[in-house]
Amino acid sequence: MDERLDDRNFLEGELHEKIVIRERRRKRILVSLALVLFLFLSGIPVYQERLLKWQSLEAARRIAVEIEKLKTESIQLKKPLKMSLLANGELQIEAVTDCEAASAAVSVPVQTEKLHVKNWRDVEEQLSILPVEEAKKMKLNLVVDHLCFDPVSGLAQSKMKKVFVVLPVKDLAESKLDRASYVEVESATARISIN
Repeated sequence: MDERLDDRNFLEGELHEKIVIRERRRKRILVSLALVLFLFLSGIPVYQERLLKWQSLEAARRIAVEIEKLKTESIQLKKPLKMSLLANGELQIEAVTDCEAASAAVSVPVQTEKLHVKNWRDVEEQLSILPVEEAKKMKLNLVVDHLCFDPVSGLAQSKMKKVFVVLPVKDLAESKLDRASYVEVESATARISIN
């Protein structure tokens, strides 16, 4: 009888040990899930804050790609091409007879031929190009909304750096440039950099 009682106590002890191990494992899993959930939820505001900056960088990259295509197309067609970024998110490319006249503030009659219109941003209308008038109010003198490239002489007014500013519409209304991305085009070869 004593032997049976020892076996029973031994089995109960093993069973109790398995139950304790299972409880510890369950607690570890719950604590780990709570930690992962906490980290996920605390990362949402950071993600939302930086999402618009990431989107403006993507739009700036698209504009830079379109500028490279403009240069290639201009060389292939052997014509000066003018690219304009319109307010509604469209990118218009036109063949012009003279880049200097097309870029000048004085209205000189320039023969233009609209080649194609593309969209530089996604369907959502969260991003915009900083208008030149707004940029001048903010004392940003290098900001432009169009660019002309001549296959012979290169960038019109090549000594001057030109900058396209892509920013969230909300930041444009508040005149903030925190989440803006910049496409800088400089030198006669229209070297591009994105910031």
